Amino acid sequence: MMKGAIHDMSDDTVTEIGWSSTDLASRRALWSMSLSDGDKKLLWADAQAGRWHRADRVREMLRTFVLGSTRSAGFAHVGNLMDPAAPEDDIVAGLSFVLREFGEIVVQNAQGDLTQVLRDRDGDGATELGFHCDTCDLLVLLCLQPAVRGGGDTKLASARNVHDIIERERPDVLTTLREEWTFDRTGRAGEQIVVAPIFSTGQDGTVSCYYQPRTVRTSPEKGGPPLSARQWEALGVLDEVLYRPEIAFGLSMAAGDLLIIRNSRVLHGRSPYVDEPGPGSRRMLRVWMNTEVL
Repeated sequence: MMKGAIHDMSDDTVTEIGWSSTDLASRRALWSMSLSDGDKKLLWADAQAGRWHRADRVREMLRTFVLGSTRSAGFAHVGNLMDPAAPEDDIVAGLSFVLREFGEIVVQNAQGDLTQVLRDRDGDGATELGFHCDTCDLLVLLCLQPAVRGGGDTKLASARNVHDIIERERPDVLTTLREEWTFDRTGRAGEQIVVAPIFSTGQDGTVSCYYQPRTVRTSPEKGGPPLSARQWEALGVLDEVLYRPEIAFGLSMAAGDLLIIRNSRVLHGRSPYVDEPGPGSRRMLRVWMNTEVL
């Protein structure tokens, strides 16, 4: 059952919630909407012109939906946002225009790239990408082409749900996860050394998460503080809970679909896939954003 962080939740009024995969599957309207072909055409025309005009209604509908979904479920899915057959440069420019409503696009690697197209690199798609949080407020993914043989689903996990399970089952571990941890991100974009709790709770009761499984484990090798036996156990418990079958929600995205993830509320990963080389290969356009509206 979905659990509210601040107030009780009804079908029409939603605050921050903790959810399982079953919850999301049965209440798709909380986190997913789709544009009609007519609305998509209006949006695209304004995006190409670089100013809002005929699509003002679509603009407000998108803004209201995305803000509501990212504040409650922690992410928002918008189907049929853009035509994936359009030139890639035009898609990047159009998406950047739409995203101005939600914050500032920030660099996502040491090379200073504002956008990246994620694709299979030397067969790495066949390896599952584990749950983690990116070092930005919002992760934005626009599907340009799904994997033709299936797989490559985006995996989502509610930080609130994972936090509450650990609180019930291992409150001692939650205490450890609330302490400060060192994440050495040397060579990456943005802050190089992040010192933060894995779980924290705001004054309003909302739960936030910051977790990068590889950097937190390798930081001692780079000069960071060593991890105690208690900390190693806490990481093991966290991973065990994250990979319970009822935790992860797998989202299959069609070409032209948009996904916006609030990093502090939802951990994400990717299921494995076997791709085909050439123009039919899986491609996902990624944007990182910081925002003050959430």
